[in-house]
Amino acid sequence: MSTQPPTSARADVHVSHHQMLVNEGTGAGHPSHVPNGLTASAPGAAVIVTGVHTGVVDVTVRLADAPPVTTAQGWDEVEDVELISFTGETRLRGLMGHLPQALPNLTPHGPGRYGMRVHARGRDIDPGAVPRVPFEFYLVTIWPIEVGPKACAKLGVGVADELGLPDKSAEIGHRWSARREDSLHVGTSTRCTTWPRATRPTA
Repeated sequence: MSTQPPTSARADVHVSHHQMLVNEGTGAGHPSHVPNGLTASAPGAAVIVTGVHTGVVDVTVRLADAPPVTTAQGWDEVEDVELISFTGETRLRGLMGHLPQALPNLTPHGPGRYGMRVHARGRDIDPGAVPRVPFEFYLVTIWPIEVGPKACAKLGVGVADELGLPDKSAEIGHRWSARREDSLHVGTSTRCTTWPRATRPTA
């Protein structure tokens, strides 16, 4: 895979109930449990937790070919999750909000596994505000981990049918849930976030 400069796009995103969603429009349920306080994922979907309950936040999406160097300079929080795409058409929007046309498809390499890194700044400035001009800023960086025919076969997408392989989406969901439950017992994150509002998704 050739290395190209990351592609970036920015948009104001209207959020509600402290949530931005990353999903494929297939009805996949987004996580309500966010152990690291900022972002969590499940097969076909992810959630990013905002400080404000309702209002506009500033979001930049950056598409990369490989994991970027982690830097927290200028940001309050940085968290990584793994994102699974079954369709290769994954978009970001606020909960119950319109699709920001300025933001690209997050999984342009097709179905497979992707890394998603979320930088956040300003979540604790004024959680009770309803901003029309954003004071919370987010950088969402996406890169492919495993895509292409082999990844599709593992996910039971497209080529799996051609090869006579079973649909593994249910198995993937079960395995993912089991892994997430295990992580709750061993504690996978050393960072802790203080919630400005009890109505945020539970950590």
